[in-house]
Amino acid sequence: MIKSRHTSFINVKTVVSAWGLFLGFLSLLVIAAFKAHYTLPTPVFEGTDPVSGNHRFSEENVRRIVRFMTQNIGYRVVGTGQEFETKTYLIKELSDLQEKAKLVDLKHNLGLPNFDLWVQVGEGSHRFDFMSKVVMKMYTNMTNIIVRLSCGPECDQNAILLNAHYDTTLGSPGAADDALGCGVMVEIIRIMSLRPAPKKNSVIFLFNGGEESLQDASHSFITRHELRGSVRAVVNLEACGTSGPEVLFQANSHAMIDAYKTVPYPHGTVLANDLFATGLILSDTDFRQFVDHGNLTGLDMAVYKNSYLYHTHLDLDEFMEKGLPQHMGENTLALVTYLTGRADLVNIKRTSSVVFFDVFGQFFISYSWATAIRSHIIVAGMVFLTIATKSSRPSIRGTLSIGLSFFAALLTPNLSVVILQALGSPMLWFSHEWLSILLFGPISLAGMFGVQYVFHRNSASAGANEICTLSSLQVFFTIALGVTSFVGLASSYVFALLTLSVTTALMVNRRTTARMQRQGLEATCVDFTTYLIVSALPTSYFTFICFSLFDMFIPLTGRIGVDAPVDHIVAIMSGFVTFVFCPPLLAFSHRFGKAVLRRIVLGLVVLHLILAVISSAVMFPYDEFHPKRVFVQHLRNMTSGESLLYVAHADPGPFYEPYVTEIETMFESTAKFRDAANHPSDWNAIYPFNQFLESYVLDTTPYIRRHTINRTIAESTTPLTSLISGAPKLIAENVSYDPQTGLRRLTVLCTHPDYIWTVASFDAYLTSWSMESSQPFPYRTHYVIRHVGGHVSDGWRVDLEHYATGPDDRLRIELTAMETQGFGQDTERELEGSGEIGVIRRIVKSRPVWTTLTYFSIVADTFEL
Repeated sequence: MIKSRHTSFINVKTVVSAWGLFLGFLSLLVIAAFKAHYTLPTPVFEGTDPVSGNHRFSEENVRRIVRFMTQNIGYRVVGTGQEFETKTYLIKELSDLQEKAKLVDLKHNLGLPNFDLWVQVGEGSHRFDFMSKVVMKMYTNMTNIIVRLSCGPECDQNAILLNAHYDTTLGSPGAADDALGCGVMVEIIRIMSLRPAPKKNSVIFLFNGGEESLQDASHSFITRHELRGSVRAVVNLEACGTSGPEVLFQANSHAMIDAYKTVPYPHGTVLANDLFATGLILSDTDFRQFVDHGNLTGLDMAVYKNSYLYHTHLDLDEFMEKGLPQHMGENTLALVTYLTGRADLVNIKRTSSVVFFDVFGQFFISYSWATAIRSHIIVAGMVFLTIATKSSRPSIRGTLSIGLSFFAALLTPNLSVVILQALGSPMLWFSHEWLSILLFGPISLAGMFGVQYVFHRNSASAGANEICTLSSLQVFFTIALGVTSFVGLASSYVFALLTLSVTTALMVNRRTTARMQRQGLEATCVDFTTYLIVSALPTSYFTFICFSLFDMFIPLTGRIGVDAPVDHIVAIMSGFVTFVFCPPLLAFSHRFGKAVLRRIVLGLVVLHLILAVISSAVMFPYDEFHPKRVFVQHLRNMTSGESLLYVAHADPGPFYEPYVTEIETMFESTAKFRDAANHPSDWNAIYPFNQFLESYVLDTTPYIRRHTINRTIAESTTPLTSLISGAPKLIAENVSYDPQTGLRRLTVLCTHPDYIWTVASFDAYLTSWSMESSQPFPYRTHYVIRHVGGHVSDGWRVDLEHYATGPDDRLRIELTAMETQGFGQDTERELEGSGEIGVIRRIVKSRPVWTTLTYFSIVADTFEL
């Protein structure tokens, strides 16, 4: 009996020791991957090396630009005075650099580049398909600031375009998005304008003034500017985050991907390229305009980590991580240096058939699809060799267990979602990315190991189960490699990596166990060191990749709609990460037999329940730096006479009870619920994002009457909207009707002094219009035309032709126009003489710390034209 207890003690010790050693090794890999992933270069403060006197990229110079644009100017929404102020500031900065370069060249005769500066102001229109909706865009008075550095006519024929935008979205000062990109370009211009001119190609810097308005300024440049014909490729600088390295997430030519190899801090993978191409990422950049309208190839690079602050009031210089501008700047400078001095920019062909990825941010690998296929064939050949030599001993049963374990890893975390939702705790993981792994990882492992428990063969030894499972893992990845290669998915390289790792480990295991047996030592079917070999590269690499996955997707769940099943999405994603983290764990789980495996499964289930209950009790989804996005508009409806406050959110987390109830108390009004599906025009001002919003609406008329010092307003019973002067108007001119064809023609004129971002929506069967880039649909449908104008734009016009039943069959057009006030100044236009009744001001000043606001005031009206 004593012997039995002693044996049991030894077995437990052996089990704990083996699992502890293996998990400890995996933890070291995670730590190494974390350090490689999040380490940024040391910021440089001086733009000139004090020893050599050479000009170098300075983060501090970039931050000087960013601070002025975000703190001194503020919210730079297209059409506002701040937009005009930004344009003036950038032109002065660039003109000063131009003058300095001219003086230096005159003094030292260094052969510095020609420095040309343009300011483009244009108008136009284009079709913009986004978020599964069609938007017809019109723009007027849209400004671009353009700089070209070149060696003269001989290199002006071919140019590389570098693009960033200086405007911001509603509710954000836009430090990273995209003052950072502008600052990086200014600093590169400073450096390159004081170096000898590039010998091969010129470089054009585009400071575009309208990206957030749906890419109007970039469209204006690539379709109208005189330099557009010389541009051969583009590098776009963007941001949807405020920390970490920028990532190469879109690339469409082998030549430009090869150019990226020259950067000092590469970070990018074709996985991101393939993922972005699916449309799952609800975002877009100017890169689209250059590809669609300029037929260009290039690179789209963006800061993406900590996108909790993206498009919020917290996108400030002080929250932009140290080393980030240095990282983006040195990478971009290296790219431009190579592309202007050594690259052949003529006849670059577009292709998506390129495999590329960085290796822990240290170096960059790229190769053609033909090379990928050859390498995949070699890997498959190695698999067949290991099976033929008995190094690998897979089975159909084992391979099936791997597939079922994969699905169990994805599906079992959804049981946790059911538990958390029953506890009234959605989105607990939102403000802590790592919490999603703690919440869903244990139950995902329990599902994976549970399948292995069912498939464990009692008639075979633990070692036989191990080698069969590890070998079946090899076959599973080989099948996945074959399928993804067959469909032409460049991301298939990840399965090649997994297959190669398992195959190499099985070959080493064969030699190790054979040697031990020849020496008369006891050898299990899978030597312990085999697990270290098979896990080293895949675990470290996929951990490195998964950091990016969580950094990108967890914050994204806060803005993809109230109906999105975000808890289930994150649960499935966490299950996927748990599986790919270390698939050999499936084989290792058999190492000590079925009884031990059962205890592990039960232990994981208990651990999961404890973590779920504790998290539900102590965690809240949001905090100051992981805020809930709240959208507020104060609507004055000229047709109905209503003055309404709309409060909306874009995720399924807590909203009404902690926030809307406070607003009801503030305005002494009861909110009415309005969903997007039944009220699609409620948020036309920010169409097409409005489809993701769920609103609560309050009547603000009683509040305004109570707080005004204007007794006429306070005591009047007429609608407050009757007192608004200068409201936007639509009128029809040149109206005609042809009874033979049934076609009615008219010119729609809009006047909107002191208003911006007008949206006209109507239903019609149009046959023609004066808009460019697209023809009307050949059937009756709903049209949304968004107009945005630079400072100052007070109107627009469009010619329409539509089928009508008669001359009096008019178009019923709903018009929404946004106030120019607000946008960081905490003000809105008030009724003349009404006193301190600012509805938006009250909302902004009382904002809970765990929310961030996108706010504006609008006037809406309906016209029969």
